[in-house]
Amino acid sequence: MSVITLGGMSGGGARILGPLVAEKLGADYVDRIFLSEVAKELGATVEALHQREERPPTRSERWFRVIQRILERSSVTGAGGDPYFGPGVAAFLTEEYEDMPQPTITRGHELEDDEYIEAIHNTMRDMAEEGNVVFVGRGGHVILNDMPNVLRIGVIAHTEDRISNLMGRESIDHDTALSVIDSRDQARAYYFRKFFELEDPDRPDLYHLTINTSEVSLEYSVDLIVGSLTALEEGKIVGPINSSI
Repeated sequence: MSVITLGGMSGGGARILGPLVAEKLGADYVDRIFLSEVAKELGATVEALHQREERPPTRSERWFRVIQRILERSSVTGAGGDPYFGPGVAAFLTEEYEDMPQPTITRGHELEDDEYIEAIHNTMRDMAEEGNVVFVGRGGHVILNDMPNVLRIGVIAHTEDRISNLMGRESIDHDTALSVIDSRDQARAYYFRKFFELEDPDRPDLYHLTINTSEVSLEYSVDLIVGSLTALEEGKIVGPINSSI
């Protein structure tokens, strides 16, 4: 089953392309906004979910089950706070990079970091194994780089276009958008250094191809991605990264 990861800096266009690609493929689109909706549904009881099994599950319910499986076996289950979500998973599902707490270097926090990235890793890989999904962000191009059915796409744009995209998406002015981009770029760099020991998360060799949405139309970008997925399935594009990151 097909899996696509779209990665890149905030405002580059990945969150615009993601839903378009998913719609064209009839796939699930997974980003922090959709996952936060699933997280809300985790407040339902297991019994309530079973009562609804007489009809085909909705997309949210299917992801509910995937995430529930992860949490049942994960060390973050019951790790304080919400009985379903430890603080690390909640951040993964609902927050932007700059909203995540950047831990002080203490032994306790290092253990918490291990649990946090393990939860991210397990959740994404379980979803990828389910297949027919388009991921945006969260290091999917690194976490899933050894899976032969995963197409890794980088998405970039010129700074002014990134600003414009954020202004439209988040209803903010130019200066605020510029400040947000700077903050998110720094937080994203921290995230990849901390959890993947990567100084440059957008190295060209981490992706099968990179699309510049400032110079390639959205319509053609979608066609390129869908065509590349077909090429991956036909063996014309090599799947996993063989060398270590």
